[in-house]
Amino acid sequence: MNRNRFLMLVAVTVAAALMVIVLDRPGDSGPQDLPETLLPGLEDAVNELAAIDIVAPGGEIAVSLRRDDERWRVPQKDGYEADFAQVLDLLRTLAEAGVEAPKTDNPDWYSHLGVQDVSQPDATGRRIDFPGREISSVIVGQADPSGEGSYARLAGDAQSWLLDTVLEVPVDPVAWLEPGIMDIPSADIAQVVVRHADGEVVRLDRAGDEGGEDTPAFVLRDVPEGREAGGEWKRNAIANGLRALNLEDVRRFQPPAPEDATRVLFTTTDGLNFVADLFETDDAHWVHFTVSAENAVSPEAPADGDETAVEEPAAANGTDAVDETGDEEDAENQRLVNAVAVDARLSPWMFAIPERRYDDLTRRLEDLLEPVEEDDS
Repeated sequence: MNRNRFLMLVAVTVAAALMVIVLDRPGDSGPQDLPETLLPGLEDAVNELAAIDIVAPGGEIAVSLRRDDERWRVPQKDGYEADFAQVLDLLRTLAEAGVEAPKTDNPDWYSHLGVQDVSQPDATGRRIDFPGREISSVIVGQADPSGEGSYARLAGDAQSWLLDTVLEVPVDPVAWLEPGIMDIPSADIAQVVVRHADGEVVRLDRAGDEGGEDTPAFVLRDVPEGREAGGEWKRNAIANGLRALNLEDVRRFQPPAPEDATRVLFTTTDGLNFVADLFETDDAHWVHFTVSAENAVSPEAPADGDETAVEEPAAANGTDAVDETGDEEDAENQRLVNAVAVDARLSPWMFAIPERRYDDLTRRLEDLLEPVEEDDS
């Protein structure tokens, strides 16, 4: 190593050491007693909070979280429900965040920690506000190099701090949404009917539990003469179309669905109908659901498109028949109640879903057949 490079390395090392000293310096006020937590009044107010704002660099509110009588919601996403666990985790982490060490109180050095005022052009942190409450706003900066804590500063205070925990504060509203749309495995599906806008129909019927109760087999109906159904995994992907289905975005649904939408009907083993209209717009793959318990499609329904439920035979005369009829009525009433509740949650919305799931749910009949072997003669 030549002398110039050695001197340059020494100079950089000294500069870095000086920066650490400056950032660690508590200020001119002398020794400080470390507060136990950053926001001492938050813990007692967690269950009473009804509003949280997350302000992004630039000074604009990026995410508003508002609690109504039922749940937390995200106004930036038309009031769709927020991920309750995530909101609670943020509040608990903030309430319990301990102070490890004082850092700089010099505004000229705030940018090195990411705790400058978020309205400044070079801001990189996030400010968390608690509208309507006398709780200090907090600016959350960068994670420290160890990855075990975050830098933070109470808005209006000069002193910055190193916390004993890392604070994750996304400024994308989608990141705060409840991600799960529904989770209905193929074990709970009796039939799937895919209707494309051009009239093509793909029908899958449950074939008992040959694959086991958890992974039942599904039969492809109306296979053309001379062709064979293809791999079972493609049929299973369709039948599992409602399993662990998560959103990538959400909007209020403005009816009607586009004319070129593909409509998929899932009939569950307990008699609920989930109708999914799938369409592409704004470079995303969307689905809208309606749910009912009327005119359920029976696995034995004719293949000509009659979707009227096949009624069970009437019970025999006598007390047992009365009891059975009463049980059937109770079950039907419960199905209706369930359908209304699920429809009320889903039907006001359209959900952006992963492209892979969209492709599975819009398969054509040809996609589910064995390829035609080419004639080598």
